[in-house]
Amino acid sequence: MGKLISHTARIYLDSSNIENSINKFRTPSTWPEWNRNAKSLIATKAESLDEGDHLALHQVIKGSVIESRWEVGEIKEDINYTEIILLGVGQSRNERPIASGLDDLKIIFTFLNEEGGGVEIHASCEISGFLVIFSSQIKNYMEVYCNDLLEDISNIN
Repeated sequence: MGKLISHTARIYLDSSNIENSINKFRTPSTWPEWNRNAKSLIATKAESLDEGDHLALHQVIKGSVIESRWEVGEIKEDINYTEIILLGVGQSRNERPIASGLDDLKIIFTFLNEEGGGVEIHASCEISGFLVIFSSQIKNYMEVYCNDLLEDISNIN
């Protein structure tokens, strides 16, 4: 059993922005246009995001190619509510596995399309082994990542 870390960020948006954000989020081919962490993306299907689909986001950090792999775990939808759960499948740097001490990594995106609604992003994972030493840095990274994603989603036109 590792140490659980999490972060939640939310922003209020008007109805038209939320609808547009959901549509862009559910269309992986648009991710490089609005998501600063998805400069390159490979998806199971380019034009839709459904349960069981896989995503691989690629970015260059300090000269190394970082690949983050995700699976769409669950999608819950109602008239004014959409929740999409991405489960972390793995991460690699220059094709070598990294972050093996991160367990049960998940990001939950919640879109509430009604008066006073908006977008909420909740990220969580368990860290174990040697990575426990770096728990505060991992939590800080998680906060920055969630806040960047939220800003990117809120800026979708």
